Amino acid sequence: MKKALLIGGIVVIIAIVAVLVLLGNINKIVKKGVETTGPIILKVPVTLESVDISFFSGSGELKGLTVGNPEGYKTDYAFRMDQIKVKLDVGSVTSDKIHINEIVIDSPNIIYEGSIGKSNINRILENVKAITGEGGEDEEQGPAADSQGKKLQIDYFIIRNASISASTGILQGKKLTIPLPTLELRDIGKEKDSDISDVIERVLKAVNEAVIPAVKKEVFNIEGGLKGAGGAVKEKVKQGVDKIKGIFSK
Repeated sequence: MKKALLIGGIVVIIAIVAVLVLLGNINKIVKKGVETTGPIILKVPVTLESVDISFFSGSGELKGLTVGNPEGYKTDYAFRMDQIKVKLDVGSVTSDKIHINEIVIDSPNIIYEGSIGKSNINRILENVKAITGEGGEDEEQGPAADSQGKKLQIDYFIIRNASISASTGILQGKKLTIPLPTLELRDIGKEKDSDISDVIERVLKAVNEAVIPAVKKEVFNIEGGLKGAGGAVKEKVKQGVDKIKGIFSK
C-alpha cells in the first residue's frame, strides 16, 4: 500500500514538473504556434519577432507580427502589427481550449493591393473560408485539420489606431492612407466552440466591415477635391478612385 502511494506520489510530481517545464517555455510555444499554424490557415508567410509573456500573470506582448501576401502580390505584406498585448490564462495552454482574457492590437498597418474583387485581403479571407468550410471546398486534411484541434476563447479583442494603405498606378504613385475606427469583439468562442481558423475568419470579416465606410468617406473627399482640376487629370484620378472603390466594395 505504501509502495503504491509512493509510486502515485512520484507520478504526480513528474506530471507537475512536466507542466511547469511546458509553461516555462510558453514564449517559445506561442511563437512556434503562430509561425506554424498561421501559414497553414492563411496560406501566406507569417513571422513573429518575439514573445514575452509572464509565466505567473499570463500578461505580456507579441512584437513584430507580419502576415505576408498571397502569391502574385507585390507589396511587402498584408498586415503588420508591431505590438500585440495579451493576457492569457496560462493554465489553459495545456488544455483542449486556450483561454485568452484580452488581446489589444495597437497601431497596425493593413495594405490593400489588387484590382476589383481581387485584393490580397480578399484572397486571404477566401483561404480561411476554405479551412472553415465556407469556401465550398473540403480542405480539412493533414496539418490543416490538426490546427483546428485546439479550441479558443477570447474574452475581449480590440484593434485601435489602425490604418489602411492603398496605392494604384492610376493615381500616379499617390498612396491613400486611411485611419480605421476602433474595432472591438467580445466573448469569441464563449458560447459556441471556436477553433483558431474560426476566430481568424471572424476578425478578418470584422476588419472588412470596418474598412468599407472608412474608404468610402476618404474617396468622397478625393472626389470633392477634383472640382477645380483639369479634364485629363480629373479623369485619370477619377479612374483611380473608382478602382479603389471596387477593391473595397467586394
